[in-house]
Amino acid sequence: MKRKIFSLFLSTSLLCTALTGCSSKGAESSEGKAKDTIVYSMNTAPQGIFNPLVSDTASDHYVESVVYASLMTVNDKGELETYLADEYKVSDDQKTITYKIKDNAKWHDGEDVTADDVAFTFTSMAASDYSGGYYGDVQNIKGAQEYHDGNADEIEGLKVIDEDTIEIEFEKVYAPAVTNLGTVQILPEHIWSEVAVGEWTNKTELLNNPIGCGPYKIAEYKSGSHVKFEAASDFFDGEVKTANLVFKVINADTTQAEFKSGSIDVANVEALTKADVDSLVKEGYKKVDFDNYLFTYMGFNLRNEKLQDVNLRKAFMHAINRQGIIDNVVEGRGQVLNAPLLPSSWAYPEESTLDSYEYDVEKAKSLLKEAGWEDKDGDGIVENEDGEKLELTLVCQTSHPVREKTAVVIQENLKEIGIKIDIDSMEFSSVMDKVVSNHEFDLYMMGNTLSLDPDPRPMWHSDAISNEKGVIGYNIVAYDNQETDKLIEEGNATLDQSEREAIYGKFAKILNEDVPEAYLFCQDIERVYNSKLEGYKPSTFNEFYNVHNWVIK
Repeated sequence: MKRKIFSLFLSTSLLCTALTGCSSKGAESSEGKAKDTIVYSMNTAPQGIFNPLVSDTASDHYVESVVYASLMTVNDKGELETYLADEYKVSDDQKTITYKIKDNAKWHDGEDVTADDVAFTFTSMAASDYSGGYYGDVQNIKGAQEYHDGNADEIEGLKVIDEDTIEIEFEKVYAPAVTNLGTVQILPEHIWSEVAVGEWTNKTELLNNPIGCGPYKIAEYKSGSHVKFEAASDFFDGEVKTANLVFKVINADTTQAEFKSGSIDVANVEALTKADVDSLVKEGYKKVDFDNYLFTYMGFNLRNEKLQDVNLRKAFMHAINRQGIIDNVVEGRGQVLNAPLLPSSWAYPEESTLDSYEYDVEKAKSLLKEAGWEDKDGDGIVENEDGEKLELTLVCQTSHPVREKTAVVIQENLKEIGIKIDIDSMEFSSVMDKVVSNHEFDLYMMGNTLSLDPDPRPMWHSDAISNEKGVIGYNIVAYDNQETDKLIEEGNATLDQSEREAIYGKFAKILNEDVPEAYLFCQDIERVYNSKLEGYKPSTFNEFYNVHNWVIK
C-alpha cells in the first residue's frame, strides 16, 4: 500500500498516566530506596505496530519513544538538543547537515549503532513501497526523488563518512531539516533490512518485539492490556534510574480511582473535572501545566460536492459554539483556534488578521441560505433546490471523552440551523481505515499534533492528497490550492524565521478564509503527579525525552 507524505503524528485519544504500586500520595520506599517499577497508563491500547516509521497511533508512538532513539530530542524548555547524536553541524550554504553518533550507542541485542543505521532509516523513508508517513522529511535530500521513483539504487545525498558519521546533502535549503530529520527514531539495519519495506506492517513478530537503542526494551507485550519494559543495561545517555516500566491500558473514567487506590504516579487529567483535579492536589499530588502540541478539529471531505461551497463551511464555523465547548466540555482549559497552527508557536499569526468566526446562529443561517440551503418544508432540516436534505455523518473516535462530548455539542449546534448530523463512533483503528485510507466520510473529528518546526506540507500540500481507495494521503480533506502550495514551499526554503513567520501568516489567512476544516480548540495539557516522583519534566513535544531519569524515592 502506498502513502503520500506525512511527517506529523496524528493523535489518537491518548490519555496517559504513569502508575506505580504505592501509597495514595506517593511511593513510600523502605529506607529511602528507589522503587524498581513505574507503571504508565494509557486509555487507548497500542496497536502493536512498534516501528516508528509505519505506526499510526500516539499510543504506539509512546511505546516507541522509550524503545528507540532519535539523533535529536526536544527538552522541557522546547529546545532542540542532541540525543543519539554526539554533535551536528550545518554547512555554510545550509544545504548539508553532518551528524556524528555517540560511539557508545548499542542496540538492545548488543550490536553497535552506526551511521549505516541512520542511512538505512532515511533511505527506507524514500522507498517506493514505503507505507509510513515520513517521506516528506527526506524528499528534499539530493537524489531522494530519483530513488523513490526507481531511477537510482541509492540516495546520492546520503553519505556515510565513517562508522559514526553521516552527511546529508539537500537539493535546496529545507528549513525544518534539523528538527524533522533529527527527531526521526532510528531503526537497526541488521534487523529490518531483511524485510522489504512494503512488508514491514505484516511482520507481527518484529513489530511486537522491537530492537531499539533507547532507555528501555520490551520484556512483554499483551495486546489490549499492557507493555512491560526493562531498562537497557548499556543505554548511551547514562544509567536508567528505574529498572522496570509498564504501560498499562485503563479506562479514562477510572483515572481518579486508580490515583486514589495508590497505583498512579503521573496522570493526564484533561478528562477529569476541575473539582476532581483540585481534590487530588489537596491530597498531596502535584500538578503541572504545559503548552499543548495538539489541536482538535473537524475535517470536511472536500471530495463531497455539497461541502465544496465555502459559505456552507463558514456556516458551520458560525454555528458551532467553540467557546461554549471550551467552557463546558473542558471547563475553560483551552483556547479557540482559527487556523491550523498552534497558538503557542512562533508561526501562529496575529488573531487580528484572522476571521474569528464568532458564534452567531443568524449569521450561520444567512450563509446557509446564500449557499442554497433552506428549510422549505418546515421539518427542521434544510434542503437545496433539488429537495435534497442536508444530512451528514460525523466520524468520531470512541474512548475519548472530550471528543465524544464535543461531537454531541456540534450535533446540537448544527441542528439549530437545520443541518442533521449523525455521529458514527468507532475505535481509532477503524477511523483510520474509514477516513484516512478509504476517504469514506462527510465529516470527521481528530487531533493533529505539530512538531517544534511546524511544516504545513504533510497535511496541506496538494501532493499529500489521495483519492484512491486504500491509498493514504494525510491531506485528508483533499484541500487543493496552488497558492498555499507555493507558500508552503517558500516557507520551507528560507531559514529566516521572520520571513517564514510572514509566509505562514499568509498561509494561515488563506486557510482561515477557506475553512477546509473547522478549527475547534487547543486544549491545555495538565498532569497530576506523585510528589515522590523525581526527574519528571514533561516536554510539550516529547513527554519521555528524559524517562531514563524518572525515579520514585
